[in-house]
Amino acid sequence: MNQYLTTRPAHRFGAFTMIETVFVISLIALLAAITIGVGSSMANAGKQRATEGVIQVLDRALSDYIEKTGKNPEPLVSFVLVENSDAGMRGDLVYYPVFDGTINLEIVDPDSRLTRHHTVNSVGLFLKSIESGVDVDALLETIDSSMIRQYDVPDDLQPSLTTVFDSWGNPIRYVHPLLDGIIEDSTNAGDRRAIGDPGDYRSIMTAMDGFFSAGYLPEDSSLIPFMDSPVDGEVRRNRIVALDNETARANGSLDYPIEADSDGGRCPTRRPYFYSAGPDGDPSTIEDNIYTTVPLFDDPF
Repeated sequence: MNQYLTTRPAHRFGAFTMIETVFVISLIALLAAITIGVGSSMANAGKQRATEGVIQVLDRALSDYIEKTGKNPEPLVSFVLVENSDAGMRGDLVYYPVFDGTINLEIVDPDSRLTRHHTVNSVGLFLKSIESGVDVDALLETIDSSMIRQYDVPDDLQPSLTTVFDSWGNPIRYVHPLLDGIIEDSTNAGDRRAIGDPGDYRSIMTAMDGFFSAGYLPEDSSLIPFMDSPVDGEVRRNRIVALDNETARANGSLDYPIEADSDGGRCPTRRPYFYSAGPDGDPSTIEDNIYTTVPLFDDPF
């Protein structure tokens, strides 16, 4: 019996070529980018749905209040101070405007005179304003608790109030028709701003401006917090300058924040509306804002 030794050539596996390596790495990077993009898009879609649900809850509460009282909530919300503050003393009755924008306040210290801009806690004030007609505690129980917390006030000029936030961690905003639209003074002739002109704060305590006059307040009140006096309260709503920081500096706008402090929208009816500033947290970029009712917009320039 003859035996034959059968040998087979061994399979030899060569290393990847450089082109093949680059191709594989590129393919992996592409798949990773697609996976991250899809995941991010799904996450944002979920946050948007959750935010829409929250502002719809607030809007239903507004409807309930209007149905029960026959009117919008008041644009000024009263508080009795329970502790000393820059706004007054314990027991003082003070009023806060339900305003989607910023308050201008001058603070004097031994070293310098500083101007600080305070964003008003509009939804916290809204919840306070409907207490007489709506069970606010029951309302808040219908909202995810992670979206409800005390407003992180920067100082004691505003009361610490329960506030509803959107899914990106920014407070939901509430716009009252008495204080809607673009509220600011312009240095441009005819109250039209040139691009880059951020405008100045405007008094809301004069009858000629159509907001609050001294007669609007109860006779026993003499205090509106974070304002120099009841007849000289200064607010601003909008502040869209449409310039980058470098150009703004060249135009002398260094003292003003470039960011807008609101969307500048007007109520399409005489009913208030709610909105979220969206994923970017910037209310002036209205394309990604989330509204109960889309407002009307004026060209500020």
